[in-house]
Amino acid sequence: MRLYKLAEGFKVKGGDTEITGIVYDSRLTKKGDLFIALRGRRFDGHEFIGDVIKKGAHALCVEKDENYPIPYILVKNTREAMGILAARFYNYPSTRVRTIAITGTNGKTTTAFIIKDMLEFMGEKVGLLGTIHYCNGEICREAERTTPESVDIQRFLKEAEDTGCRFFVMEASSAGIEEKRLVGTQIHTAIFTNFSREHLEYHGTMENYLNAKLKLFREYSPEYSIINEDDPHASLFKENQKNVFTFGFSEGADIRAEIKTISLDGTLLNLHGLIEEENIYLPIPGKFNVYNMMAALLTLHVLKIPVKENLKAIIQSIKGIPGRFEVLKGSKCDINVIIDYAHTPEALENLLESIRTFRKKRVITVFGAGGDRDRGKRPLFGNIAEKLSDFMVITSDNPRNEDPESIIQDIIAGIKGANFITIIDRKDAIYYAIEHAQPGDIIVIAGKGHETYQEIKDKKYPFSDKEISLEA
Repeated sequence: MRLYKLAEGFKVKGGDTEITGIVYDSRLTKKGDLFIALRGRRFDGHEFIGDVIKKGAHALCVEKDENYPIPYILVKNTREAMGILAARFYNYPSTRVRTIAITGTNGKTTTAFIIKDMLEFMGEKVGLLGTIHYCNGEICREAERTTPESVDIQRFLKEAEDTGCRFFVMEASSAGIEEKRLVGTQIHTAIFTNFSREHLEYHGTMENYLNAKLKLFREYSPEYSIINEDDPHASLFKENQKNVFTFGFSEGADIRAEIKTISLDGTLLNLHGLIEEENIYLPIPGKFNVYNMMAALLTLHVLKIPVKENLKAIIQSIKGIPGRFEVLKGSKCDINVIIDYAHTPEALENLLESIRTFRKKRVITVFGAGGDRDRGKRPLFGNIAEKLSDFMVITSDNPRNEDPESIIQDIIAGIKGANFITIIDRKDAIYYAIEHAQPGDIIVIAGKGHETYQEIKDKKYPFSDKEISLEA
């Protein structure tokens, strides 16, 4: 594509040229690329312009007006411009592939997977972007972050279109929204799962964090908005939206659930409202997963997928999600291990409350807290785990650049009793919990879920809660 055509509406200096790709990482620059100079928290892409020119970049997109030796697009905000340019370069794939964006503190990944499972059961190919995987309808690769940069989103959308996907499901993180990574993407359906304390190390205040979530609805004008009616902030997300559908346990929700029983294997429930059905079996346990399932059902409803005629079969098609209430049923003395990504106070509380409804004996919780993140969450973790566990093993999560012992002490500050032990090494902590469990106990290993690494001092070391648990 010619630069003038790509950059129509922008200020271009230095003449026209042929553009064969768009990059924002100087290390990945190839001959013919347009290099977008992004300003990040640690690096400024403008500092690497000399490198990309040597590598053969044909043009630049910059915020600084300097005497560059190759053509360049001058803009006020390169992040925002990147989304517009990327969408144009890939010929606006989200205008043809219906894109569903999910935001909220908890439940984004599970809701995305459930929507994907349901649509695939109904014969559709589905693209997916999220915390665990990036999938284009045929191939899945490990995710690098929840919401990638706008160039990557447009490329994945184009790949999904090329493989025959009609639908594309993505998680929209607050940081991704705030950093304008969704610019250029036409959102067909926006979903709000819930809101609670998280990411204050990034946003600074709860108000800023909430406003970032709201931007998905207020700045991207989705055709349909699906809102958790039970969340105290629901009314804010409904404001000025075109087609609003709600879910929850409240009487006013468009689709309402009534739980009959919860077990380790799943949940038996009734549905009321837009979808009426009794004795539905959801093959993943927990009240919070009922919320996720209802959001997914409403998504199929607005996508004009025939839900009512196939309801029980659609719900039965839901598969387990890696590291999300993942149950490892061991042969050792009737002990069950549950691996879960719960890394916010609300997520941990929801998880443990659900488990307590069907436990036979003790609940033993193995958990820590991430380093270089909101310290205010740590005593909350301790308080919640103490309230809902019979015994706690407090350990490291991803300490990053903090002292693990210091993080543990922050957690202990929220604990009043003495029903815990501290073991810094996470592997040793998991072994301890399993070795000291009694028949009928449930061991909950929280915080890392699907992750296959532990982050210590800017390095990622191989580590899997699931693998360690199976070894033990």
